[in-house]
Amino acid sequence: MKPINILSLVIWFVLAGLLGFFYSNWAVANGFHVPVSPLSLTISVFVVAVILGVLALPIYRYKNALKKIREAKTTSLQKPIPVDPFYAVRVLLLAKASAVTSAIFIGWHAGVILNLLGAPVLAVDALRPNLLATGSSVVLLITAFIVQSICKLPNDAGPQDPKVTA
Repeated sequence: MKPINILSLVIWFVLAGLLGFFYSNWAVANGFHVPVSPLSLTISVFVVAVILGVLALPIYRYKNALKKIREAKTTSLQKPIPVDPFYAVRVLLLAKASAVTSAIFIGWHAGVILNLLGAPVLAVDALRPNLLATGSSVVLLITAFIVQSICKLPNDAGPQDPKVTA
C-alpha cells in the first residue's frame, strides 16, 4: 500500500484553510459569530488519536518481537503469534483517513485563526478553542504518521524482487 501522500495533505490543508478564512470573514461581515470549535470536537479528535495508537500496539509488539528474534544469535526464542494482516490493513487505512481528516481540520482552524488574528479586535474567547482544536488535530496527524511507520513492511530486496536486476 502506498504511504500517506504529503502533497494531497497539503492540498487539503490549503483548501480547508482558505474555506475557513473566507467563511469566518463572511460570517463576521454578515453579523454572525466567528466559527468556534466546541470542546467536544477537541476531545473527540484527541480520543481518536489515542484509539489509533492503541490499535497499532499489537502490530508494534509483533514487529519488535520479530526484530529481537532476528538480532538474537540463538534460536531459543519462540516466534510470536503473527498479527492478522487484514487487521493491519484496517489500522493502516484508519491512519490514512485520520491523516486526511486532521489535515482538513488543521487547515480550517488555521484559516479561522488567521482571520481572528487579522481582525482589529482580538477575540480571545474564539481564539483559545480553535487553538486547542488545532493542537488536537496536529496530535492526530502525528499519530497517523507514526502508525503508518509501524504498519510498514520491511524492505524485502531478494531475487524475487522485480526491481533488482542481475
